[in-house]
Amino acid sequence: GKRQIRPIRVVRHTIFNVYRRLFSIVLIANVIALVVYLLNSSGVLRINIWNLATASSANIFVASAIRQDYVQGLLYRCAWLIPHSASLKMRRIIAKLYENGGIHSGCGIAATMWFLALTVLAAIQFSHGVFTSRPLFTLTCCLQALLFVITISAYPALRTRYHNNFEMSHRFAGWIVIIVFWVELSLLATATANMESTSTGGVLAKQPSFWFLISTTFHAILPWVNLRRWEFQADHLSNHAIRLHFSQTVSPFTGIAISRSPLFEWHPFATMPSLAGEPTGGSLICSAAGDWTKDAVKNPRRYYWVKGIPKPGVLGMCLIFKQVVVVTTGSGIGPCLSILASPIRKTACRVLWSGPDPEKTFGSEITDCVRRVDPRAVIIDTKASGRPDMLALTYSLYLECNAEAVFVISNPKLTRKIVYGMECRGVPAFGPIWDS
Repeated sequence: GKRQIRPIRVVRHTIFNVYRRLFSIVLIANVIALVVYLLNSSGVLRINIWNLATASSANIFVASAIRQDYVQGLLYRCAWLIPHSASLKMRRIIAKLYENGGIHSGCGIAATMWFLALTVLAAIQFSHGVFTSRPLFTLTCCLQALLFVITISAYPALRTRYHNNFEMSHRFAGWIVIIVFWVELSLLATATANMESTSTGGVLAKQPSFWFLISTTFHAILPWVNLRRWEFQADHLSNHAIRLHFSQTVSPFTGIAISRSPLFEWHPFATMPSLAGEPTGGSLICSAAGDWTKDAVKNPRRYYWVKGIPKPGVLGMCLIFKQVVVVTTGSGIGPCLSILASPIRKTACRVLWSGPDPEKTFGSEITDCVRRVDPRAVIIDTKASGRPDMLALTYSLYLECNAEAVFVISNPKLTRKIVYGMECRGVPAFGPIWDS
């Protein structure tokens, strides 16, 4: 049964999930640091703008670094070192590592907060003649406006409703912020050098914000260095789904993002290894869900762009458990197969898969693969039997096989419902989050 009273369950498992806890810790720590710094200053007109720039650039650096493919891969690989003999409580905590997006969001808001303090301070000092550079003050205001655009467009409700606009504003405004930050840093260093009768380069080299900005610039460029055009072979599974095969070798349990227009939109997919009798390489399953995927199913391209390094997703965390229940609906079976079909997987898996006529929609190869992994897999045809009570079935399967955890890949509503329902019963449950 459920372990706590409803208000506590709601706060613990929804309002204050791990993502939001990380977000809150990062933001509160920055707020405290800013308040302490301002209280300990010897007056508004004497506050050193460089210190505020350093705090802002440090947060921007962390926000960009935590999102890097190589950092995500490293975090997962560290988690995979945890043996199955470790306590379930420890492994349950470590498995939540995939919710580290809270650090990205928290640092992004904190960077905007620090820079807002810098902008207000610059305005006060400018009005008192302490801060005299008009171009520098103008750039500061422009940079603040850009940070506001990035922050506001990333608000969950707006991001979901206007996702393409969010993606472009986040990318292009982010690049412009870095460029403007470089110009501003150079102007600030020049002004400081003139006052101290020293070189601009010498001033920059002494400033942490300079080195943070170098690292942030490196991280902005790095994924594009790995931009490649891959060839895909389309295998039409049905009118609603397509399987795209590629010859490149990717690490087990990882996913890639593909695009027709690299500058504008990217679509992530989990990869699965080649099945028995297929050429080496891998594949991904694309199901007609949105405008882009519907067009991809109807008119698949021979070539798509792939950026960055293949990185693990939430399902990668199932490897630190001895036995798990994998719950999915419809095309969610694609990401699940990245784990289920892996020949090096040591985790025992039970599968609960619900969808409209799965064998007809995704083909016998896919359903046969699922049954090879779990001969007793529960595959439900919702066209024939209607939509089942997935929460009840999940809990029943969890108890039946004495699993250690439940992993859910479905639409946001059902994923949250099952994860919440399991967590309330003390069952370790994991699924994608849509907050980041």
